Amino acid sequence: MTWLENIDADKETSSLLRSIFQHLTDAILVLDQDGFVIGANPAAEQLTEWSSQEMVGKIHFCQICRGVATCTAEATCMDCFTKKMMAPSFEMKVLTKSGKEFPVAASSTQLPHRSSAALVVVLRDMSEQQKAERERNLLLMTNYVIQAQEEERKRLSRELHDGVGQALYSILVGLNVINQVKMDEQMTNHLATVQQMTARALEEVKSLAVELRPSALDDLGLVPAIRSYMKRFEQIFGIELQLDSKGTRRRYAPVVETTLYRICQEAMTNAAKYADTDKLTVSIHDSGDKIEMCIADQGKGFRLDQVEAAGTGLGLYGMQERASLLGGQLTITSELAKGTTILVSIPLDEKGEHIHVDPRTNR
Repeated sequence: MTWLENIDADKETSSLLRSIFQHLTDAILVLDQDGFVIGANPAAEQLTEWSSQEMVGKIHFCQICRGVATCTAEATCMDCFTKKMMAPSFEMKVLTKSGKEFPVAASSTQLPHRSSAALVVVLRDMSEQQKAERERNLLLMTNYVIQAQEEERKRLSRELHDGVGQALYSILVGLNVINQVKMDEQMTNHLATVQQMTARALEEVKSLAVELRPSALDDLGLVPAIRSYMKRFEQIFGIELQLDSKGTRRRYAPVVETTLYRICQEAMTNAAKYADTDKLTVSIHDSGDKIEMCIADQGKGFRLDQVEAAGTGLGLYGMQERASLLGGQLTITSELAKGTTILVSIPLDEKGEHIHVDPRTNR
């Protein structure tokens, strides 16, 4: 580190500077006035994959820099050394000895170096930070899409129930009035057919409205909504259902109730389609600091790795995504010929609101 020996400082200060330079976790590159490396600490060696001996006097800063981030371009050469000017702080991309590129936060300062003005550049790897930022943005976007979908479902459900449903009901009432009028047998049969078709259309509209967004979920809460869904489900698929709930008398935040309802709906639909089971159990347990829901069947089961490899597990991924948005966890266990269990757990506060937990760290 001959560059340190050229700094005007007493022995104690020089020793302190040497220790800081050696042990600082940020990468430090010391450059001469032409931009060549004249000093590199161990962190810089690790960051760039070049040894100090390989860099000093041989590597120019421009060989490491792959462009400075600006508001208009991600990697633009700023001609720092041609212009004899480097910004005090900036973001750039580093090129390593092996050819890898990654983003760093950089700061620079001039350093007295006898007759020439040397430059110290401090680099901090931003790869993990940018990855975490992308994950955060993805979670925010996913949450926005899910919430927008639920709002649209609610709007469509209301319009079907209050608009189309009421119109069909009025037609049915009118047909019943007409039915009181004496008419020949042929007209009576035609009228009866139209009444049946109208009644069937009315039931289908009601069913679709409930499927889109059950009013029970908003009016009565999670458990009543799931109980109502299971009743319809049992009639359609003929599967024996059991619902167990413990400590679930309070209402939860709408997003919590919606998330658990949609996960339950997806899990039960998957079981009816693929599990080849005649029994399903749904258990919901509120322990105060978290709410857990378990959906279990005794069907044929499956291998999760095969589902993921085949790219057919979008429903499973969607359930996990919904849970993670609330800081929750969703685990799937399945064994061939023994069935599948889906367990979701969401942390709660005393008001039944979900606790904002980072899904990457669970903290």
